[in-house]
Amino acid sequence: MADNKDLDTTGHKWDDEEGFPLQEYNNPLPKWWLNSFYATIIWSVVYWVLYPAWPLPDGFTPGTLGTTMRGEYQKEMDEAKAKQKVFNDKLDKLSLKEISKDNQLLQFSISGGKALFGDNCAPCHGPAGIGVKAGGFPTLADDDWLFGGDLDTIHETITNGRNGQMPAHLNTAGGNFTDAQVDDLTAYVLSLSGKSTDKAAMTRGDALFRGEAGCNNCHGDKGNGSFKGTVNGEKLPQIGAPNLTDGIWLYGGDPKTVRESIAKGRMGEMPAWGAGTKESGRQLGALDIKKLAIYVHSLGGGQ
Repeated sequence: MADNKDLDTTGHKWDDEEGFPLQEYNNPLPKWWLNSFYATIIWSVVYWVLYPAWPLPDGFTPGTLGTTMRGEYQKEMDEAKAKQKVFNDKLDKLSLKEISKDNQLLQFSISGGKALFGDNCAPCHGPAGIGVKAGGFPTLADDDWLFGGDLDTIHETITNGRNGQMPAHLNTAGGNFTDAQVDDLTAYVLSLSGKSTDKAAMTRGDALFRGEAGCNNCHGDKGNGSFKGTVNGEKLPQIGAPNLTDGIWLYGGDPKTVRESIAKGRMGEMPAWGAGTKESGRQLGALDIKKLAIYVHSLGGGQ
């Protein structure tokens, strides 16, 4: 093998034992591979001429085609907007209920609303509207609504915003009640959702709830909130008082947190996103609010 004159080697030999050294062949690369390699070199030169490629002190070589990634992106965006315009024009003319009955328009609205929700609403309400208890931001995926969960009410909430206030009841926090009375109110409120409480304290708290504290004027005689509740059989106005009987809590339902809510009060605000809020930097167009309302309604808790 070492004496085979037909072999083209580099001349390197090593590990020569018994006349059979290891040798490095000097075989040429396949022509198809070389041709492909040369073609890529030629293409790179053509690319440098046609497209932006080389950096310059004041920018870059623009290329003979004048094509840029930013220009291509803008072209694609313009094409997408043109396709969406057909649907947006229809949405603009139809009511929320009419849109909900057209599956194609409904899915288009949900898709657009999802993007709007991620940009504007998710920081408070969490991804997919799961809520953020630490800040008192309600979940939008259940059927527990302070003002109502139908399409028109959700649309109104997004457009005009909402404000809710739970006043402080403890005398050291601006209220009129002692620590003992706040403890009694806490015991009664916890009993409304089936939590075990002191019966004597619960009885005293019940009297305060419907009497001097006047909690039933907002939360209803049965504590089931202003949206569903009544006072002496009369429907409550929608003032945003939560249901205290369903075990769903904005800030937490443990005894310590419930007591803190009663003692120090709570302040909640849903900002307005409709016309007139441009200076706040959060104004949305009427069409976007429609899409957003339909998306929120689709999360699972819409009525």
